[in-house]
Amino acid sequence: MASLDYSIPAQPAPRASEEAAPLATIVIPTFGDLPQLVDMLAEVRAQTWPTLEVIVVDDGSAPPVEPSLGTQWRDATPFNVIRHAENQGPIAALHTGLMRARGKYVYLGSTNDPIEPRFIEAGVALLERYPAAGLCFSDSATIDGWSGRRRQFPLYLSPQAVYLTPDEFARRMRSAPFHISSNTVIFRTSSLRRVGGYRPALALYADWFGIQLTALREGAVYIPQVLAYSREHPGRYSETRRWSRAERQRLAGLTLASVVEEFPELLPRLRQSLAASAFGFRSLARLSRDRHCAAAVGPAALCMALVRDIWHVIGRLAPPRVRLLCRRTLTGLRRRPRESKAGSASAD
Repeated sequence: MASLDYSIPAQPAPRASEEAAPLATIVIPTFGDLPQLVDMLAEVRAQTWPTLEVIVVDDGSAPPVEPSLGTQWRDATPFNVIRHAENQGPIAALHTGLMRARGKYVYLGSTNDPIEPRFIEAGVALLERYPAAGLCFSDSATIDGWSGRRRQFPLYLSPQAVYLTPDEFARRMRSAPFHISSNTVIFRTSSLRRVGGYRPALALYADWFGIQLTALREGAVYIPQVLAYSREHPGRYSETRRWSRAERQRLAGLTLASVVEEFPELLPRLRQSLAASAFGFRSLARLSRDRHCAAAVGPAALCMALVRDIWHVIGRLAPPRVRLLCRRTLTGLRRRPRESKAGSASAD
């Protein structure tokens, strides 16, 4: 049998502005998926942003991945492999990488989710322009398994890149609830660390916690473009069937209790945003009676959770074109945010 070639393609020459560009860190967890890791490293190497730190967290792979990667990539770009002695799961791996990141900005990636060459450049440039923003996110898109078929799901929050203040972010979430796909997010590293990063104990909802709290504290920049793709495949970490209803309820309770206990100043915005409706009506109804979580849940969030649950069922049956039309209608046909509430910017 012929051996597999795991070599990494040569990196494009850095641009002249490299010395002035802030460092951005890309964290990639891996566990027994060396071919996918190599593909992701090739996409990282194709990034147009000139100053990158790459951290690969080997989450207990057998055999370890580092000997198979060679020195070609390490010689061209700051590169580090951190190894967990035992498999701890992707959230723990991402958190480990975040705590070791040296970059001013950080992307918590995946070996399964491709990114466009301009992904880091577009996000970092806007975060540099808006230093108050804690993160930058873009429109979501999916890839069906390994077939390469791609579907785009624009959020229609704005016809151009825009900075949403914390209050504006909460208002947008309330008026037209949307989901921020974690693979589209670039964080300001210090901002994510301030809320505790991706906490392994929160598991399925660790990304919700990190994204929502960062945006509700410091605001977020939205880019109306698809720059990253989420691969849908059996066994993926966020797949509903992977988690029992009882476990999802437990994790939702732990997540909301953490917000109530540690970030009480954000509760008014959290309640206004109705972001807790993402946990689903059954979980939220139970948590509304829990003294540790009740302060984060209100009647409006319960109603929105029920609406989202119904739409989740109907939406799966509706053609993508109908779903997009409903989304555009809900957001006012991509109306431009008023300058008094949000500053606008170009994504280019």
